[in-house]
Amino acid sequence: MDLVAALTGYGQATRHIQIDTAMPDAFVVERFHGREGISESFRFEIDVLSSEPFLDLAPLIGSAVRLRLATAAGERCWNGYVTHAAYAESDGEFTRYRLTMESWLALLKLRRNCLYFVDLDAEGICERVFGDYPEAHWRYELVEPLRSFRLRGQYRETDLDFVSRQLSEAGLSFRIEHGQDAGKAPSGDHTVVVFDRHARLPDGSAIAFNAQDVGDPDGVMTQFSDRRQLVPDRVVATSWKASELHALAGHAQQPADADAPLLPVREIYDGQRAGRFDTSGDAQRYAEQRLDALQLAKRVYRGGGSSRTLETGKVHTLNDYLGGTVRFVPLSIEHEAVNNLGAQIGQLFGRGELDKGLYRNRFVAVPEGTPIVPPFRDRPTVYGVQTAIVVGEPGGRVSSTRDHQVRIQFPWMRGVAPLPGGLTDTASRSNPTGHAPGDHRSGILVRVAEQAAGPNFGHAFVPRVGAEVVVGFESGNIDAPVVLGQVYGGRVRPPFSAGEGSDANHSGTLTGLQTQTLDGQPGSRWVMDDAAGQLRHELSNSTADTRLAQGYLIDQQGTMRGAYRGEGFELATQGWGVVRAGAGVLMSSTARRLGVSTQMDVAERVEQLKGAAKTAQELDTAATGAQAAGLSANKAQTDFLKAIDPAQDGKYAGSVGGQSATKPTGTQRDGGDPVERFATPVVLMESPENIVVTTPESAVSYAAQHVHLTSQGDAHVGAGATVAAATGDAMSLYSVAGGLKAIAGEGPVSVEAHASTMEILADQTVRVTSTDERVDVLAQDAIVLQQGPNRITLKGGDIVVETPGQFAVKAGGHPFPGPRATSVKLPALPVLPQGDPCDFLVQALAASPAGRGAVAGGGSLVGAASSIVGATLPTASGAMGAAQAFSRAPGQPLPAPSAAAPTAAERGSGPSLGYSTPPPVSSELEGMPKKGAAAHSGPCNLHVPAIKKEEHTVSMGAADYYETDEGGNPKLKNGQLNWLQYAASTGTYDIGYAPATATLTATVRIKVHLKDQHWINQGRVHMDPATGKPFSVPYNSDGIRQGLIIRVVDRPGGLAAVSGFKKRIEEGLNRGNYSMQPKACPLGKACTCKVKVKLEVELVQTGRCHAEINLFPKVTRANSENWGEVQVEWNPQQQRFVPVSTQNAIAHESGHLFGWPDEYFVDGGAVFGKYINSRHLVDVTMAQLDDNWQRTTETNLMGRGMYTQKPEIPKYYMYGFRDWFNEKTGIDWEVLK
Repeated sequence: MDLVAALTGYGQATRHIQIDTAMPDAFVVERFHGREGISESFRFEIDVLSSEPFLDLAPLIGSAVRLRLATAAGERCWNGYVTHAAYAESDGEFTRYRLTMESWLALLKLRRNCLYFVDLDAEGICERVFGDYPEAHWRYELVEPLRSFRLRGQYRETDLDFVSRQLSEAGLSFRIEHGQDAGKAPSGDHTVVVFDRHARLPDGSAIAFNAQDVGDPDGVMTQFSDRRQLVPDRVVATSWKASELHALAGHAQQPADADAPLLPVREIYDGQRAGRFDTSGDAQRYAEQRLDALQLAKRVYRGGGSSRTLETGKVHTLNDYLGGTVRFVPLSIEHEAVNNLGAQIGQLFGRGELDKGLYRNRFVAVPEGTPIVPPFRDRPTVYGVQTAIVVGEPGGRVSSTRDHQVRIQFPWMRGVAPLPGGLTDTASRSNPTGHAPGDHRSGILVRVAEQAAGPNFGHAFVPRVGAEVVVGFESGNIDAPVVLGQVYGGRVRPPFSAGEGSDANHSGTLTGLQTQTLDGQPGSRWVMDDAAGQLRHELSNSTADTRLAQGYLIDQQGTMRGAYRGEGFELATQGWGVVRAGAGVLMSSTARRLGVSTQMDVAERVEQLKGAAKTAQELDTAATGAQAAGLSANKAQTDFLKAIDPAQDGKYAGSVGGQSATKPTGTQRDGGDPVERFATPVVLMESPENIVVTTPESAVSYAAQHVHLTSQGDAHVGAGATVAAATGDAMSLYSVAGGLKAIAGEGPVSVEAHASTMEILADQTVRVTSTDERVDVLAQDAIVLQQGPNRITLKGGDIVVETPGQFAVKAGGHPFPGPRATSVKLPALPVLPQGDPCDFLVQALAASPAGRGAVAGGGSLVGAASSIVGATLPTASGAMGAAQAFSRAPGQPLPAPSAAAPTAAERGSGPSLGYSTPPPVSSELEGMPKKGAAAHSGPCNLHVPAIKKEEHTVSMGAADYYETDEGGNPKLKNGQLNWLQYAASTGTYDIGYAPATATLTATVRIKVHLKDQHWINQGRVHMDPATGKPFSVPYNSDGIRQGLIIRVVDRPGGLAAVSGFKKRIEEGLNRGNYSMQPKACPLGKACTCKVKVKLEVELVQTGRCHAEINLFPKVTRANSENWGEVQVEWNPQQQRFVPVSTQNAIAHESGHLFGWPDEYFVDGGAVFGKYINSRHLVDVTMAQLDDNWQRTTETNLMGRGMYTQKPEIPKYYMYGFRDWFNEKTGIDWEVLK
């Protein structure tokens, strides 16, 4: 029978089921079976008939197809794409083909990818994936805000599996809506609608219930049942957050039904994988969504019938069911239909239903209002480890974060800069650049695992850029990569490589660690050498060739073991060397066999010092007995001996760390001699042989108290030039036996008494002899020579001879010439002023700002009051009580001594040492506080060296939160919570210090684009009648008034015209007029060390900048990117914009550039993070912080005070600049107004 003849009279309008394909009029639908559901792609199997037995089906594959079903109101269409077409059977007269129609989502099953998505939420990920499919149409109906993920990986997953998993994790479902325009060629028009559990579902059709199909054109529902089952009623989800060392948890529980029997809690505990949640709110939302997904099966409807308008994801109404109505949402529907091809076709096929056709469906639904959440889909597991390459800034060597993370790139990643041999073709039109940038833009920021890691302890190894690392995945999660280690290979050789293919001269005895500097040069090295009989341990650093070697010392170059250099240990450097110990230092060359002693055991030297103390005491007794000055510093010697002698204070007392502080003896752990220790932080050098201190330059020694030298043998002082000794008080030389000699081989011997009597006393003879010339005895007033009762007095013009005995003058003659007078010229001696000698102590310097600045600046404290050329050696009791402080940069020479004597004015009114030509002092001592009422302090801040301006970035300290109203409740925007993101807000500016002006200056460079807004009225620029120029519309960040058309234009000219604008900003920022001074200054309020804090705004049009803005002539409400020279408001009386009375809004915006947060929150300000509670809302009940950023304020610039005439600049606004200065100087500064 001819098919065409059999179908004669049955056009498209008379058949219940029609199909439109890329082959028009080629097919007639016989029957179809299809399924569609929420969160699944539909699939229809369609049997079609054709009179052509050998059709080429290739044009159908991938083409659009439309399936139409007749309804009472017209037609219902399903649109899709042919994914499968096949020959079914043929009897020679007709041929049956089977076509498969599916959604465009079916195309997503055909691509499998390896791809990372960075900083996107589920919507953004879907946008990126769907964008690669031209057939895709989608939209969103979301109420809840979506969580953004730092990293989401698609690894060997199809696009459909990956997208379905992302939607499932976000608690999002989708339905498919079909276009119902049947008058055009098939286009596959259908839309995937993504919605969340709170979205309002559209209404569907009303359906009548009837146990019998009564032939209703829209069909009826013949079966409907309500089914219930027991499901879990509680979900607890938890996950570890490594960045906070904190477990985040959420829980949700469904309350029991009112009439339900008492049952145990049926909990699902989900504790898998770390890092799943960023906040506790994420964990809570996850638990709620999982519970909703489980509760979906608690009550379901099942039904069936002939209703042709039943659709998934819509709310339908069932009428006349048990006398009432039921509203329900179908979750899935299965369709079966047979076309009405007529009686002849029915007879031909032996199927009577083909006469009139039929349609049936069956479905699963839930009651209206039931939250619809898809079941959870777990991610696939990544097995084993992979390798990757560390990437970073171009040309950089290190790319890490504070939390020990590096950026990596896998070999399989495609993009603009893949790894060598990788692919640049991403096969993606939505993301043509791919995800392999090859630099710091890589979004894969991963932690580096260490063998030991804990709070401020553990290993620290940062793989360098270009290093190949081994990457594992926490719990097999592609989203949680972790660097497990680093491997050698290819171009990378081990630092101590040996064996086959190596040029090393050892078989692999070297073990250790080698680092490199950022420019690839040798850095630090730790080597353990296990060569037989030549064990060695070495730590070295290429800076100043610094090394510590122990054991068998050799010269190692690279991988080569070099020449023998000795044994023991060697600590060497070409730079500076320092040994510091807060409790004392012992330097000893006394051997302890097998280390059978304690750390600070100096028993031999203690006995020697006891002998030295006895010798010094005996000499003191002898000197004082002879009325010479005694050795008053002997007490310092005995105190020192007491501090190191374990028989006195030089031992541990009690227990140490729970252990007895005694030496074990025999079989006893406790009860022996005490363990030695220094009671005071002394430095002791001792040797059983000689100790030599030598230098080709100068040696300096200083003691703030006493210098005590004791020798049980001879003590010799030799100088190639001059030996000079000076004291501030007295000097005494005493010899017990052997006498004293003062001999000048060349030049005179001078003994002078400037302010008192000079006495030469002897128990026996005093002899004054001049071998070659004469002896002169000169006096200004009189000369008296007396022996017993005999006296000769020379005074004035008289000579008086007095004797009780005979006066005889014996000579060859006795001539008496006439009187004659000869004046005697006597050398003038310096006069000693009254008062105490000067005693600049080291403590005074260390307590002064200048001294602290010198120490902080890397200077040194040199214990000498003078450095007189020719080897002058002052004693500790006077001039050595002074100190020099050189505040200098490393590498600069010490200041040279001043050659000229300072004037009295330069010395100030304080007491001097009493010299007419005082010892020269370095310039750093000028202006130091002097003892006495006439103390003076110089500008100590000038001792802080200049700090070159540098770019500095500081966090605002703000946090992300939901916009909050004055009552602390969420503030909805368009019916949704408004998530404000401020946590990453920072301020960046240049900052430096100039000692010449004692000013710390912070400068923010702002690139300005001069803009204006013109009103376009009826297609033309509206001209201001008052000026004849285009009407300037003020910028308003709240948006343009509805119906107003404006055009943004560039303003000509430079920045000279806005200089007043810059001045106004700086006046607002510097209104506090703040300065700083050191917290600890001995002068207290008299301290002159003041550092001014100055904020500047530099407006530029080219070059480097910290911020970039559009500057309009006027503004009604500015934001961070759009400012106005003048803030205005609309005056309805004048019908013009007029300036507001306060112009501080731009100073407020400039404050943000310096890292200042907002001090208001009602309008969505960047509020300080400490005011945000666990609900991510502003805590309005919390007391405002003291001396810190405020939650809200009516007076401060960063709060509502910007609308006042003179907003306040509180002191804590300056703390960011103060903290920077503290770090740079090492001095603790305080802010002063």
